[in-house]
Amino acid sequence: MANETELEKIDRAAEYFERYFEFEDAVTVSKENKEYLKTYIHDNDYVVKNFNIKNKIIKSLGISIGIGLVAFLLLWLLLGTKLIIVGIIAGALIFIGAGVFSIALNKYRLTAAEQKQVEVNEGINEQIIMLDDRIKQVERQRDDYYKALEKRVPFMSLDYMKNVQQIKQFLVDGKADTCEEAVDMFEESMLLQQMTDIMTKSETIEPVKDDKERFGDPLKIIKENKKKRKKEKKAKKDKK
Repeated sequence: MANETELEKIDRAAEYFERYFEFEDAVTVSKENKEYLKTYIHDNDYVVKNFNIKNKIIKSLGISIGIGLVAFLLLWLLLGTKLIIVGIIAGALIFIGAGVFSIALNKYRLTAAEQKQVEVNEGINEQIIMLDDRIKQVERQRDDYYKALEKRVPFMSLDYMKNVQQIKQFLVDGKADTCEEAVDMFEESMLLQQMTDIMTKSETIEPVKDDKERFGDPLKIIKENKKKRKKEKKAKKDKK
């Protein structure tokens, strides 16, 4: 059984590795956040397309026509047929006025939407710049920490950080007395596994044939030979 010092050493290494993984996770999350923020950045064409001013103007003109007709009908009812021309002119003026107003209003709204998107883009870009600085800072900390780990954990390659619990198990099971021996055993087991995988992949599995399939059924052959001999004897008798 490994002594407590070796187990403490491997546990301390595991704690160091957890801290390193925290740096890596922080970098990954920040990069994912950066990509997420980019989804809020859009150009002017995107704003115009989504605002769909043409469709809004058509709807507004339809409403204006309705208002003009209602105004015409009201004036017709109030003034009678004698002043129908006045009703037509008034309805037309109301339609034109409402149409012009709705077009101007939608253009104003589009301009406001474009300006808002510009402000959003600027704000998002500021956040991305801050994130980039944060990512660079954490990456430097991660890399510096990695270099320090090479000195703090000299008994194993840092390529095995994710396998530290497997290495520890060799100590716990008493198969290894030191961390170095545990690492050697882990490398041996990993090498054996790789060789097994290579052999498994390279092997061509031939279907197993039983002897009867390989060589034929001897009883069947005997029966066929008997029939053949009987036919030959019969043929000889017929000739006589």
